[in-house]
Amino acid sequence: MRTLIIFICLTLYIAPLQACDICGCGAANYYWGIMPQFHKSFVGLRYRTQSFNSHLGLHPSFATTEFFQTTEVWGRYYISPRLQVVSFLPYHINQQNTTTETKYLYGVGDIPILTNYKVFSTEEDFLRRTQHQVWVGGGIKLPTGRYRFTDDATQVANPNFQLGTGSVDFMLNSWYTVRQGRFGLTTDATLRLATTNPQQYQFGHRINGSVSAFYVQQIKRLGIMPHTGLFGETAKRNRSNGVEIADTGGSAVFLTAGSEGYVGAFTFGISYQKPVQQLLADGHIQAHDRVVVHVTWMF
Repeated sequence: MRTLIIFICLTLYIAPLQACDICGCGAANYYWGIMPQFHKSFVGLRYRTQSFNSHLGLHPSFATTEFFQTTEVWGRYYISPRLQVVSFLPYHINQQNTTTETKYLYGVGDIPILTNYKVFSTEEDFLRRTQHQVWVGGGIKLPTGRYRFTDDATQVANPNFQLGTGSVDFMLNSWYTVRQGRFGLTTDATLRLATTNPQQYQFGHRINGSVSAFYVQQIKRLGIMPHTGLFGETAKRNRSNGVEIADTGGSAVFLTAGSEGYVGAFTFGISYQKPVQQLLADGHIQAHDRVVVHVTWMF
């Protein structure tokens, strides 16, 4: 399955306690999902939740359950027909349960800003039965989320259980969509190149990728688009003061299913992700199901 992750991504491309770096938790994860209609600008509200079990040693006190909820304003704006800007403003609610206590973190997360260019499209040729679109781009992730890591186990001694990474990171991404009649296929991939933050901690470089098949059905004024596919992610190990850290990084594949709805200028949707293969932090982390919902206004 690890080979499958790498194949998907290439096709689309396109010492203290550690926890789930590969899934990013509150600090480092970005999920594009099914984007609303590509030819329009939009602004919307999206909510996503994920959770993990961590077994970080032989002593029972090292076991934790972590819940991550993110509410974010997301948007896309067309500078020109071929040039768009995409960004997110996330607000995280992180919860970490141990055998003796529960810890919380609340606040704004890191903000990514990306610019994408449409390199190929056949949408202008209405005689074509099959339509294609290819977008590529890149951008930067700003360290707007708080990062306060400490080795003191009485605090949140986990560089991943944070609101941000504390570093300026660079991102490359791409999308490809093909549609024939009511059926279509969309793919996306994002490469994040992490830098070292002021506390000399560096999260591993990562690649996220997804592929989804969809079907479009119009019922009077309501458009419905069910979709299903795979979402994969893989990350290298973290580093502290230049030294690679064991039990970080890894890979996972999720089966995804959901639906989008369109009414006038508004779109709404829900997506469910179920892990089907994972090897996170050398097996010390177990990811659970994820849910993403959104409502968006297009203009």
